[in-house]
Amino acid sequence: MTRALLYVGLLIAIMAAADARPKSAEPKCKSGPVDLVFIIDGSRSVRPHEFETMRKFMIDIINELDIGLETTRVGVVQYSSQVQNVFSLKSFSKPAQMVKSINEIIPLAQGTMTGLAIRYAMNVAFSPEQGARRNVPHVAVIVTDGRPQDRVAEVAGAARESGIEIYAIGVARADMTSLRAMASPPFEDHVFHVESFDLIHQFGLQFQDKLCGMDLCLESDHGCDHICESSPGSYQCLCLPGYTLNEDGKTCTPIDLCAEQKHDCQQICIASPGSFTCDCHKGYTLNDDKKTCKMIDYCSFGNDSCEHQCVSVLNGFNCKCNEGYTLNDDKKTCTMIDYCSFGNDSCEHECVSILQSFYCRCRDGYTLDEDETSCTMIDYCSFGNDSCEHQCVSVLNGFNCQCNQGYFLNDDLKTCTMIDYCSFGNDSCEHQCVSVLKGFHCLCNEGYSLNDDKKTCTMIDYCSFGNDRCEHQCVSVLNGFYCQCNDGYTLNDDKKTCTMIDYCSYGNHSCDHKCVGVLNGFYCICNEGYTLQKDGKTCQSDNLCNTVEHGCEYQCVSTPGSYHCICPEGHVLQDDGKTCGTCRSSIIDLVLLIDGSKSVRPNNFELVKQFVNQVVDQLDVSPKGTRVGLVQYSSRVRTEFPLSMYQTKEEIKKAVMNVEYMEKGTMTGLSLKHMMENSFSETEGARPANKNVPRVGLVFTDGRSQDDITEWAKKAKEAGITMYAVGVGKAIEDELRVIASDPVEKHFFYTADFTAISQIAENLKLNVCAAESQGEIEVKDPCACESLVEFQQATMSTLDQLNQKLSAMTKRLEVLENQLLTKK
Repeated sequence: MTRALLYVGLLIAIMAAADARPKSAEPKCKSGPVDLVFIIDGSRSVRPHEFETMRKFMIDIINELDIGLETTRVGVVQYSSQVQNVFSLKSFSKPAQMVKSINEIIPLAQGTMTGLAIRYAMNVAFSPEQGARRNVPHVAVIVTDGRPQDRVAEVAGAARESGIEIYAIGVARADMTSLRAMASPPFEDHVFHVESFDLIHQFGLQFQDKLCGMDLCLESDHGCDHICESSPGSYQCLCLPGYTLNEDGKTCTPIDLCAEQKHDCQQICIASPGSFTCDCHKGYTLNDDKKTCKMIDYCSFGNDSCEHQCVSVLNGFNCKCNEGYTLNDDKKTCTMIDYCSFGNDSCEHECVSILQSFYCRCRDGYTLDEDETSCTMIDYCSFGNDSCEHQCVSVLNGFNCQCNQGYFLNDDLKTCTMIDYCSFGNDSCEHQCVSVLKGFHCLCNEGYSLNDDKKTCTMIDYCSFGNDRCEHQCVSVLNGFYCQCNDGYTLNDDKKTCTMIDYCSYGNHSCDHKCVGVLNGFYCICNEGYTLQKDGKTCQSDNLCNTVEHGCEYQCVSTPGSYHCICPEGHVLQDDGKTCGTCRSSIIDLVLLIDGSKSVRPNNFELVKQFVNQVVDQLDVSPKGTRVGLVQYSSRVRTEFPLSMYQTKEEIKKAVMNVEYMEKGTMTGLSLKHMMENSFSETEGARPANKNVPRVGLVFTDGRSQDDITEWAKKAKEAGITMYAVGVGKAIEDELRVIASDPVEKHFFYTADFTAISQIAENLKLNVCAAESQGEIEVKDPCACESLVEFQQATMSTLDQLNQKLSAMTKRLEVLENQLLTKK
């Protein structure tokens, strides 16, 4: 143990020695073979720089040791909420290997389960399988900065009993009580506490001279009788406990403490070298303090022979009875004193003897009176006659039930039932016979009244009480009445008032416009601007352009019973008779919506911008000609420039090439909403609707929209915007068709490759200016065109006058018809 203590002193002193002494090539200290295991705290409370100090602490100690399989073996265990075996006693035989492994430790950074770590060291780290040797000191050095989160005292005690010498080093917040519970005694040699990790080296200064000096006790003939204790350059002899060192400084003599009266024995002192033991006289036994004596309690050996109490005396015992008992002749058993045997004349019925007294008791069916001697028969009815419905009659040990007059006792002998006189024959009552006490009377069913003969019944006529609540008719029924309406009327929800039946509400499909209900019938009338036909049901419009889906792109002109479409000056009505042709010099407001999602990719986005500029090249851009706006969309929508910003192709094309790629999602529906609410507004440069400047929207996309496009695509086309849809790559054809205007085939385009979108620009040119693509531009005679316009205007004026006259006539007919109906 002395050599182990010196060796551990080495561990504790190395840091101070390493800092205080210059490095030299002298041989390392040799203290004999030892198995050393460091148990280091890797909990989250140990900061990174503190863990580095602990790492350096272990490395500096290892560098000063004589490492080898036959000399010093070292193992390292890290613990937190779990235990990690960094390396075992058999892992390495060279300091460099150990230093490398220590430098690679990663802190566990969890809780502080110190008890778990000690148990691991005892069961695993110091096991033969991990390299621990027999007959070699086993030393554990625990370094921690906190209070353990589990119990350490019991497991540390077991570890010390197994032969492990434990040193506990606490830093900063470490709990001193826990450190002492872990460490081996004496605590002044095995427990150390410092304020910070930076000071962890200081506790070893007191051992540094003991580590490397010559041990004269081992290397000289010291002559000590018992113990030789080394000191730097010297030694001294010591005696075993209980002996004193003689004047020669080497031999020892036993100390007789009994003779020197240096004891505290109450009765007898027995001497031994440097110690003593106490003993007692006969009849006494030594107490737990091993000093005082007490008389032997013979009763404690077993008092089965005494029935009640055992009383110890010197060298024996006596038996004793409890109060109220007397000791029998055998001097062991006891009998209770019978107080009734002294005379029981005071009890009317029975005397019952009890411990130290007696009491009186009555025979069955009686109760003891307040004088506690006399007895009275028990009145069982007085306890509560709930079990008897009417009357209770007490008898000895019980009671009987009895019924009032007009009732008879049931089989349960408790409840009573009234005599049912109706059961004797109720033929005289038409409806019901009701029994009463000592007789019966007749009763009618609900909704009937008893006649004067008190036997027969008549149904009650509720209408006879007054039917003012019914607007038309009252119908009496059993237990009430109901209201009924006259022919041609229906009963309202209040079940009282009546409303004339509206035959129009059953279905007025036979009337073209309006149905007017009358009693038991209806007739038809037309809305203003329409004339009722001879069939009395259908209506014909005075102006068909206002009532039919004429489909005229520019303007509809009504004629008697028909209509036709016309176009603005400079445009030509197409073969379909509804749309107007355009050409390159057309005036339009064009907004392009381009896809800036991440699936497009930056190089393809540059091709998209070139595509936009190819479209711009086809247009006659000017303040009074074509205006162009550009919107980019991804997960959000951004106006790159509005319709009012640029007035030349060059400005637009330059702005297009400067557009920055968004690179996010694909919210096509959101971009259509933005176009409708912002891009074609007059504030952003769109010309007023009354100017009849065509509005064109072109949507470019390369994939499926992440939101719904149906609503805003429909609203755009309903607002008169001509919609083109251009798709590339993974674009969805169904979505392109939803966006595109009719005819869909002329307004949507698709290509699988971005490099082919230039061809789409050429195809788009065919639809914007069909006449130019064919190389034939029709030149109209301005005079002829003006004459046509003048003819159309004159015709429309005449038709308006005719419509006004027809409307006036229709109103007069309606007035006359209403007058006739009023007279009826």
